[in-house]
Amino acid sequence: MDSSPQKTEMTLQDLFTLFVAYRHAVLLVLFFAPWLALGLCILIPGRQEEPFILNFNLGMASLSLVSAVGYLMFATQNGGWARVVKEADILLMLAPCYYVGVSLWVTRQRLPLEQVPAYRAIQGLALLSVGYLGLAWFLSKIRFLVFSYVPFQVLVLLLLGLVGVIYFGYLRLTGKDLE
Repeated sequence: MDSSPQKTEMTLQDLFTLFVAYRHAVLLVLFFAPWLALGLCILIPGRQEEPFILNFNLGMASLSLVSAVGYLMFATQNGGWARVVKEADILLMLAPCYYVGVSLWVTRQRLPLEQVPAYRAIQGLALLSVGYLGLAWFLSKIRFLVFSYVPFQVLVLLLLGLVGVIYFGYLRLTGKDLE
């Protein structure tokens, strides 16, 4: 009997290794998922079912895109862009973009995008992310020399603009911008 402990946790590296190992299956799923959602919406039309299917599909598309972006961020931090360019599978990197694009198109064909809560959540999260990343980049690059070249009012307006983008993303995410 084997008394060694079983490995129960999965790391991000293990997950991305599985994506590469089952590359063809992942690509097939990402290619056919939006069309499956469209087929289900045609077969099972309804006021409750159709938005649920489209929300789920759009959420999964967004998750796949976030996974691809997460992989890029992780890989560039650990190996740099040169290593990513040499080792990354271009089809696996482009497939989430295709999945999101076709899912948005399918959703727009079936319902107005404003009626899909996942779309509003994606917009809100995207605005929050852009605002936060812009603010973090701006604050990391600011030096005392900037104050001598750029008027203080411009710096304050830039910071307020980025905070405004973050606030609008929050409003969009919570749905309070529609009230």
